[in-house]
Amino acid sequence: MSWGIEDEQRRKDILALMELGVKLNMANPNHINEVTKSTNGCWMDQIYGMMRCDICDLNDQCPVREEQEWQAYLKQNNIVVEKKS
Repeated sequence: MSWGIEDEQRRKDILALMELGVKLNMANPNHINEVTKSTNGCWMDQIYGMMRCDICDLNDQCPVREEQEWQAYLKQNNIVVEKKS
């Protein structure tokens, strides 16, 4: 695997995340099945309780990143979205 091996800090962060996953699953083997859906759509927040976009392997399909890019686009192009009640 090439995930973060070139970057020592990223490698440490990924290993720490893996260790957290092991601890969560050792404490509750059904953790994955019992977690509640994240309010922001981030799978990492849902499973681990934290967002780490810098080490996320699904960053290309991330709803949080897409929303941030969309809001930046709207702001850059002076577009205001009106919500009808």
